[in-house]
Amino acid sequence: MNILVTGASGLLGSDIVLYFASSDHQIIKNSFSERPGFIAADITKKEDLNKLIALNWDCIVHTTAARDPDTCEINRQDAFNLNVTAAEELAKAAAERRAKFVFISTDYVFSGNNPPYMETDKPDPINYYGETKAEAEKRVLALCPDAIIMRVSVLYGINTGLKASPLLYSSIKAIESKTELLIDNTIIRYPVYTGDVAAALNFLLQINAIGIFHLSSEDKTTKFQITKDIASLLGKDSSHIKPLNTIPLTPAKRPIDSHLDCSKIYSLGFPKSLPFKERIDIIKDKFKM
Repeated sequence: MNILVTGASGLLGSDIVLYFASSDHQIIKNSFSERPGFIAADITKKEDLNKLIALNWDCIVHTTAARDPDTCEINRQDAFNLNVTAAEELAKAAAERRAKFVFISTDYVFSGNNPPYMETDKPDPINYYGETKAEAEKRVLALCPDAIIMRVSVLYGINTGLKASPLLYSSIKAIESKTELLIDNTIIRYPVYTGDVAAALNFLLQINAIGIFHLSSEDKTTKFQITKDIASLLGKDSSHIKPLNTIPLTPAKRPIDSHLDCSKIYSLGFPKSLPFKERIDIIKDKFKM
């Protein structure tokens, strides 16, 4: 397959490129800014979008998005343009070419009030980020009924460096701090490794899957516990890290527990992800602390 990967230099996109290239796909890499080996394009601009659409591809894996919920809540038009309009335009192009379309969505399409969530559950987002992704899902499937929608939980990875992985980087910065810090211990997280998402997408393409799929870890944890676990695995002191046991005040509300039920993809033969602590133990040497 000739696969156009949007956001190919990002946290998830870089692992998708790495994994797909090893599976003999031909990869066209898109990034926002100029860099060697990439096609630079701002997909919120028509002329840049048309540049990507004109390329020789028969599959699009669309990872580019405005992902920070607080930024989306404050800058709603920008979030809509990137998360909804750009996704819809790319899906139109795929539909016209009868090409495969793969869209990365989020557990934030759910409120977090009634977990775990199956693919058939109706989205009920509680922040604007979740609203844009739920709307994009609808528009993509209307244009490309045979699309793959992959909803994922909070991502972490190391392929593009520690700073590109907010979950890991913020934990490391907290561990390195010498002052007492309160870290959220209320919002439940199920961190999933970007390499596992890439492997899952390749798996779904190989079996010609269609529809919505969930991928998450089974690690029920919090940002506080994640930070403590990383410190322990690195042999670092974390006595200054304290739990914040009240919900943080942020511009965007977060679902308290948006656990994704992943039994659908498991039933097709895709394996469960390694536990978070096992994965961190494998990749920790790349943290370069």
